[in-house]
Amino acid sequence: MKNLGACFVFVLFTCCNPFSAAAQIQLHTEDLPRFYEAFDSVLITSDSTRQIDFIQKLYVDKASKGLKNFMVLRGGNPVDWRQMMLRDKDALRQKRPWILSVQSQQAIIAKKLRRFKKLYPEFRNGEVYFCVGINNSGGTIDNTTVYIGTEVVASDKDNWALSMVLHEFAHTQQWTQRNITQLRSNDSMAKVYLSTHTQLLGKCLEEGMADFISELVNGESLAQTHPNGHTAFGLKHEQEIWDAFRQEMFQVYEYEKGWLYAAREFQGQKVKDLGYFVGHQICRSYYNKAKNKKKALNAMLSLNLTDENARQFLLDSGYMAGLAQPNAN
Repeated sequence: MKNLGACFVFVLFTCCNPFSAAAQIQLHTEDLPRFYEAFDSVLITSDSTRQIDFIQKLYVDKASKGLKNFMVLRGGNPVDWRQMMLRDKDALRQKRPWILSVQSQQAIIAKKLRRFKKLYPEFRNGEVYFCVGINNSGGTIDNTTVYIGTEVVASDKDNWALSMVLHEFAHTQQWTQRNITQLRSNDSMAKVYLSTHTQLLGKCLEEGMADFISELVNGESLAQTHPNGHTAFGLKHEQEIWDAFRQEMFQVYEYEKGWLYAAREFQGQKVKDLGYFVGHQICRSYYNKAKNKKKALNAMLSLNLTDENARQFLLDSGYMAGLAQPNAN
C-alpha cells in the first residue's frame, strides 16, 4: 500500500451465472468468454485499428460492472489488451481452459464460503468478479467486492480459484475494509491511519492473516494446495526466515526489501511473498493458542493493525517463544 488510494485496495470471473449461497456471495464470470471472443478476433487480423476495435466492442463495451471497476482500480484499455494479447498469445491459449474452468468451480467455492460464515458469523456478504486484466493483479478488493485477475492466477490445478477467493474475502472482513467508507470520507481519520500503519510487521500480519483464514476455511494446508509457494518453502526454512524478518519487522515497509509482492533470496533461491508466510505463522500460533477459536477468529478480523497493535498481537501469539533465538553473530 504505497499511497492513500492504494492503501485501501489490496493487492493481489464470466458467462454470468451468479449464485446465492447461504453466505449470499455472487460470483460473476460473464467477462471471461467475452475476453476470448475478443482475443480470437484480434488474432485473425494484423490491422491494429481493427484489433483495437474488436477489443473495444467485444470486451470493453460489454464489460460487467465489476470489470469496469477493475479497470479503474488496476488499469486496462483496448491498447493495453491488444499489446498483451499479441505478446502473450501462447500463454493465453494455454490458460484458456483453466480460466474458463472457473464456471465449474462455483459449487465448491459456494460450499467453502458457507463454511466461512459458519466459522465467522459476522461475515459480510459481497461479490466476486473474475476478470482478465493486464497481468498486474491476481487479486484486488474494494470494500466487499473481490476482483480476480485470472490471467495471473489461473493454473491447471483443480479448483485453483478457491484459495484465492477465500484469501481475498478474508481481506474484505478485516478492519480496514470494514471502515473503508469512513477512511475515504474523513481526511483526519485517513491521516491517522496512514501515520500508524507504516511498519513491515503489520502489513505482513494483514496478508498472512488472509492466508491463514483461507487455509482454515478450506481445511487444507497452503503447502499442499500450493506446493511451490511461499508457505511450503517457509515451512522448510522457518528459523532462517524468522531470524531475517525479526531484524526488519519494526522498520517502515519498503517494497524493495522483497518481503511482500516481490522476491527475497533464501538458500540461493528467490521466493516471493515470504512476508505472507511469517504473518501466517504468527496468526496460526495465535489461533492455536486460543481456547475459544471463534472468539480468536473474531479478534483477528476485527483488529485494527496499527504498528502498536501489530506488536502486541505478535506478543499475544506466543510465536517468538516457539522459535529458538537467532545466533549471535
